[in-house]
Amino acid sequence: MIKNETPYIGKIKLKFEKFPHYRGSQSGMLNKVHLNLGFTKLVSRMYPNQTLEGGPTNIDTEKVSLIEKYTGGVIGTHKWGDNEEFVLENSFLTKKGEYIGNIETGWWYYKSNFYVCKEYPHGVAIKLKSYNPTIILKNYIKDEYDNFVTEQIENDNVAGYYGYTHRGGSLFKIGDRLFNEDYKPVRSDYTQLEWDKYYKKYQKSLKKSDDFDKKWMEEDGIGYVIPFNKRGSKTITMWNEAREAATNMSKYLG
Repeated sequence: MIKNETPYIGKIKLKFEKFPHYRGSQSGMLNKVHLNLGFTKLVSRMYPNQTLEGGPTNIDTEKVSLIEKYTGGVIGTHKWGDNEEFVLENSFLTKKGEYIGNIETGWWYYKSNFYVCKEYPHGVAIKLKSYNPTIILKNYIKDEYDNFVTEQIENDNVAGYYGYTHRGGSLFKIGDRLFNEDYKPVRSDYTQLEWDKYYKKYQKSLKKSDDFDKKWMEEDGIGYVIPFNKRGSKTITMWNEAREAATNMSKYLG
């Protein structure tokens, strides 16, 4: 029995594919890579049930319940346009109706122990060490988001703030650097061990790059290989700074 890793109901089939990260109405979507052989991969693909308007849904309602119980978001209909003529069903929204992503985003939040960040919901999430049913459920019912954040921090359950876009993401926590896209790394901001590691990685990357990539790498300098959560002059000491760093990075990649 292959576990369904998606929020859909349908059929799962095993296949050998070299590049499985594609999707389509007839070709389904990647469910999981089970074995990576290098030249090919053994994967399972999900083919959601085809639905007709007014017919049964292909959304797994049990997974919708998990998303809405633990992530601080809801699955609903997103409408926009002057007359709300544009509609996206099964969207992942804040409780106030702000768009975060599709249902797959919501399921990714649940699997990643993410909780909606009210200040910047589309691009930043609170990363929890674990879902505490008592705290999450209590605050979900009362909708006391600020109390939730306070309680989670006091209970040492916050791992950090995760900034993301379709291009990538990074976790920011106490002790990391407050990300600044204009920051130019200087040796005095790092330990000798850190600087030597980044310098060696930068030189190695330069040697392997082609002329096109080398141009961008030389413009960025050593910052090209320094992780986002280490690119900044200020050390993060408070959670609101971690949130600011994650927001800065999300806007930068967006």
